[in-house]
Amino acid sequence: MIPPRFFRHCDRIMGVPHFSLNGGALILLTALIFLYVPGIRAQSGDPTNEQRLTLVIDVLELLHITSPSYLSITFSSGQLRRGLVGYDFSSQKLKNLAAALSPADVRVGGTYSDFLNFDPISDDANCVEVTAPGKKSTEELDFTLSGQRWDNITRFCDQVGWDILWDLNLLDRHNGSWDPTLAEEFLDYSSSRGMKIPMFELGNEPNLYERKFGVILEADQLVKDYSTLKDLLSQMPQYAASGLYAPGVNNLDTFSSSRKYLAQFLQNDGCEVTTEVALHHYYFKAEEAHTQDFVDVEVMDTLRTQLEFAYNISWSSCRSRKPIRFTETSTASGGGVPDVSNAFIAGFLWLDKLGLSATFGITRVFRQTFLKSSYALVTKNLKPNPDYYLSVLFKRLVEGPVFSVSNESLKPEVRIYAQCVGKSYYNYPDGAIVVYYLNVGSESSVLSLGQFQGTDVHLFILSPGDENGMLSRKVKLNDELLEMNGSDLPSLEPKPHSGDVPLAPKTFGFIVIPEADVQLCKQYHRHDEGKIVSC
Repeated sequence: MIPPRFFRHCDRIMGVPHFSLNGGALILLTALIFLYVPGIRAQSGDPTNEQRLTLVIDVLELLHITSPSYLSITFSSGQLRRGLVGYDFSSQKLKNLAAALSPADVRVGGTYSDFLNFDPISDDANCVEVTAPGKKSTEELDFTLSGQRWDNITRFCDQVGWDILWDLNLLDRHNGSWDPTLAEEFLDYSSSRGMKIPMFELGNEPNLYERKFGVILEADQLVKDYSTLKDLLSQMPQYAASGLYAPGVNNLDTFSSSRKYLAQFLQNDGCEVTTEVALHHYYFKAEEAHTQDFVDVEVMDTLRTQLEFAYNISWSSCRSRKPIRFTETSTASGGGVPDVSNAFIAGFLWLDKLGLSATFGITRVFRQTFLKSSYALVTKNLKPNPDYYLSVLFKRLVEGPVFSVSNESLKPEVRIYAQCVGKSYYNYPDGAIVVYYLNVGSESSVLSLGQFQGTDVHLFILSPGDENGMLSRKVKLNDELLEMNGSDLPSLEPKPHSGDVPLAPKTFGFIVIPEADVQLCKQYHRHDEGKIVSC
């Protein structure tokens, strides 16, 4: 069924005038719906309507620098409560899927982190069936992580190149303050076994505790709780230098209460007790989302509003610029939209989020989640969703200095970002750059390479993998279907190209310019000390 919102936006999306739904107009509408609605068929575009775009990149000044771990992942503490069903840590396929996303940070947290207890000698076979918080008392939601399972998690993370961000139980409280007793036992055990935990959080979205759990936790008290954690970690050489990230509030663009909580947290010495500001972001709730929201430029632009709020609040509340990260983010909250958040169409929001966040200087974008749920990168049967391959390509191709791209010649449906290329996988020359784009429009565009005109490029263009079109659970790279070969990932090889680059409708991808010879990228690639300073 076509949602009502489609009719409200048909003039903006399809570029046609308003019309009434009667007679021949209804036939016209039916034809337009067939052409537009994702999942019916992919857009082929009209070559006669191609718009010529010119790429203009300011390569003389960098905006920010992204780390190789910029794109990171999560797995939910709810999966810990289920005993990590689906995580066979001995599986070579699982290891290969995870290692392809390294180096990365992995946040082990979420709602159920606030009900997690630790017992090094508990029975590992005693799993708990997950029930949504709010449908049971907080006591009934409690569960225990065993030492054996924790050993397995940390060993796996070491093997695949993931660094852990551990989310501690903030609802373990005494007389209104966080009680560090159980956390100290957990840290003592971890330290005694040499486990690396370079990052910590306390709780999950504490600004929502009153609504979810009937617990009021004011922002100034959260600062005191983090100060307690900081003092505890300072007494442990293994974790004294670990980072602290807070307050983990959700969607500043939507909720004024989240903006108020963040400001109060930072203004009450939150800037001093934390390493970076932690935020969560989802474009919409799963139950309220429509398919076309995933390719709606107005939806995409809500992220810019969130980022502007975040930096304005941080600038006004802290004495110096405080770095910001998304410790939890995806398309739709509540596990994602079934058959949409795990389809090809979800890649538009994902790639735009990575590009826009990089231009704002976000230090990490933790994708919710690695395994399971509708917004996961990988299914419970270890089958990669389209966003997985997009994420692997991003990890292999994008790294370091971020450049400003002029949008004067671009239409709103085409987004373009530019950074230095990563060298660790494809071994591109020093000075190479990568341009990544998304075209959510229904018309083709042709991209002229501007100052790099006449230079050969490598294309990594992603498109739907089967007849399901935008709702395909498969993806093609340069028109070749990507499929696992047993435990091994498919080869993700570029397509050499000369001249202007076609940007087909409803596609996204990467354009590498190997001979760009950008000096700031040369300096970054050669790791010249003192020549590039992170903004």
